[in-house]
Parts: sequence; C-alpha cells; structure tokens
Amino acid sequence: MTATVPQIRKAMADLAGIIETSPNGDTYWPIFERLERELASRDTRAARLAAARMAVEVRV
Repeated sequence: MTATVPQIRKAMADLAGIIETSPNGDTYWPIFERLERELASRDTRAARLAAARMAVEVRV
C-alpha cells in the first residue's frame, strides 16, 4: 500500500512533534528525512508529468 501525500505530510508533522519533545527524538530524524525525500520525489514527478502534458497541449 502506497502512502498518499496527505498521509506523508501528517506523518511528518507527527514526527516533528516527537523529534522536538522526546529526549531521544533525534533517533527519528532519518525517518523524517526519508519522508521529506519521498514528498520531494512525488512533487518532482508530478511537475515532470505536468510539463510533459503541457508540451503536448502546446503542440496540438
């Protein structure tokens, strides 16, 4: 099952709270960074797909 963008954003917000308040919060930092990369990847993919669609629409 693939997480949705809203689920990733929610997880990041929850994790940020844990990192900030937990004495061992830094332990979870790699997970936060992984979620950031996944979100960036999704944004990049969406932008690339939109650019491809726009290129075709302009030519038509």
